[in-house]
Amino acid sequence: MDEDRNPLPAGGGRGKHNSRDKEGHRDDPDLNQELPHTQQQGVQQAEEEEEYDRYKNNPELLGETKSKATRMFSYDWASGYVSPFRPTPRDILTNMLQHVDFAVSTLSTTPGHWNNTILDLGCGDGLVLVQALETFSFSQLPRAIGVDLDRPLLEAARARIQQEHPPTSSSTSSSSTSNDISEYDILSRLELYHGDLTEMHEPLTTIMAPPPPPPPPHPNPTTTFSEPTTMDTLINQSSHLFVYLLPEALSKLAPLLLDALITKHKVVLSMRWEIPELSDYLVHGGEHHQFYIYQSTAK
Repeated sequence: MDEDRNPLPAGGGRGKHNSRDKEGHRDDPDLNQELPHTQQQGVQQAEEEEEYDRYKNNPELLGETKSKATRMFSYDWASGYVSPFRPTPRDILTNMLQHVDFAVSTLSTTPGHWNNTILDLGCGDGLVLVQALETFSFSQLPRAIGVDLDRPLLEAARARIQQEHPPTSSSTSSSSTSNDISEYDILSRLELYHGDLTEMHEPLTTIMAPPPPPPPPHPNPTTTFSEPTTMDTLINQSSHLFVYLLPEALSKLAPLLLDALITKHKVVLSMRWEIPELSDYLVHGGEHHQFYIYQSTAK
């Protein structure tokens, strides 16, 4: 990002926040940590609303591009990252999830995978995935996946989730059927991966996942090893794609999202920001709701 231009204030992003003041200086993280939690929340909410109003009142900003912003979905503005982390507003997310239709899931044609799977592109702290799993039972949402470029943030999310949601006896089971998994268990349904969303065929690093099934007692010598997990395979295995990214990042992702929506019949969920390229497929939400749900009716 050019240093002679102040970056857009952070908000709706998916990596650690590192903002600047009006003079273009970075906020001191030590000073931020000294603020009481409630005061930090107030400052954060004010920053979000200021940014939301800025784009709303200046729509031409949606077309701005940053020449050095080549990699996305993490935290360091100086390194060219587009979308800094911003915790997802729970009230907006709750309202959005009320409009998401997860019918009772069945096994997909891919062995070991289910039809209903939500994939958070730039999952940050994993809040969206956890809240979705708390909202929908195993029979509705058997799998929730997150990918992010910020590995320390993912590792912190894993530690917090494991602490807040201790495993049930079925969470450590190697089998994965609706009969042996608690309907609202988190750990048995959640997966976190580290990697770059723009690299569709690069292997992702597993940060958190349920234990794999045990190998068969008498392996078939012709059995091949499973392919590495990539963005392409995760998108193909998912039914819903969730994004909470700045408009610049959404613009870069628009071709991928449009292809997933039209040719692969995925449902696209966007928090806060409209995706103009998908506007013809809007089925729920809008500016007033601060969320957008896009779906193709063609099957």
